[in-house]
Amino acid sequence: MKVLVTGAWFDDEGDAVVWLVDFSTGTAEVWLNWLPPENLRVARRGFAGGDLNADASELYVAAHAAVVRISLDKAAVTGVMHQPCMNDLHHVTVARERLLVANTGLSAVEVFGVDGRFVGSHSMLPAWLNQRRQVGEQWPEVDSYLVPGWDSQAEDNVRGEPVSGSDRDPYFSTDRTSRPFHQCHLPDYLHINHVAAIGHRWFATCFADGSLRDVLTGDVVRQFPGKYLHDGNLHGDSFWLTSIDGFLLELDATDLVERRRIDVFSQGHHGWCRGLAVTDSYLVVGLTEVRLSSMPQHHWSSYPVASSETSVLLIERSTGKLLQRVNLSNGARHSKLYSVLPVPENSAGGMC
Repeated sequence: MKVLVTGAWFDDEGDAVVWLVDFSTGTAEVWLNWLPPENLRVARRGFAGGDLNADASELYVAAHAAVVRISLDKAAVTGVMHQPCMNDLHHVTVARERLLVANTGLSAVEVFGVDGRFVGSHSMLPAWLNQRRQVGEQWPEVDSYLVPGWDSQAEDNVRGEPVSGSDRDPYFSTDRTSRPFHQCHLPDYLHINHVAAIGHRWFATCFADGSLRDVLTGDVVRQFPGKYLHDGNLHGDSFWLTSIDGFLLELDATDLVERRRIDVFSQGHHGWCRGLAVTDSYLVVGLTEVRLSSMPQHHWSSYPVASSETSVLLIERSTGKLLQRVNLSNGARHSKLYSVLPVPENSAGGMC
């Protein structure tokens, strides 16, 4: 079995990478490396999550401020789609002839045609608030602007001193006005990091509160307290999520009721759990090394940081047993993984 793995590095270069992992040989190679143009380049950002189109001829993947189209036959970038409102894109899903884009920095799901035409947007924040964020302002308590009540005066919604992202966490951009919105590191609201289609319904995986939300209605359809979620993969009658603490959550795809949990870390390998591919027989799970020099805000595990690794695990779906592991750690650059995508057997681009 072979998979493509999208990712990036925790250094300042800003380039993006796709690895080709072959479990039959236990090896991995860089299948594609892409350096964004300077106006779209952001340190510690490369490729985030992506998806293959229906015939597996093209990969659509999120970069920080653009959607990138990649030909599997040519193993080359064939298109880059950018809009100034794009910030910290985390995932692209191909749903029929639509691209559903997790615009994490804007707390929105943007919809495009596969031809690059903008179709619409579904935001979790009011337009005026996002507009002010795009010109360099930020508020410390977003929730207070989401439930104004029926007796509020219009001006009540815009009171308060705007603050920079650096007042909340040093990870975020300290200067919000000298660079474009799309190149900043910004605090976000729900941290939408994955979009999935189940039939005609679209669901957003929200990291911040462990929720799965209906994109069109805004309803929280499922919530997992204490779980920081990624992914959202439909396979057959099951819908799968990952949690950074190493759990895979299998839900019934019809009613989204939880069926079972698989503890990936029990297999002896640990890391920031993100990236999942599901087949009839296998689960392929991505882990990213956690380092003291780049500790996340959120508690990821009780395991020592030194035990974490960047790797891809092949797990038997029926038993949860580890079958194979491929190491993708990089001591110098500190690699990080996002999407894991099965390579079809008839795939081109030298991957068969």
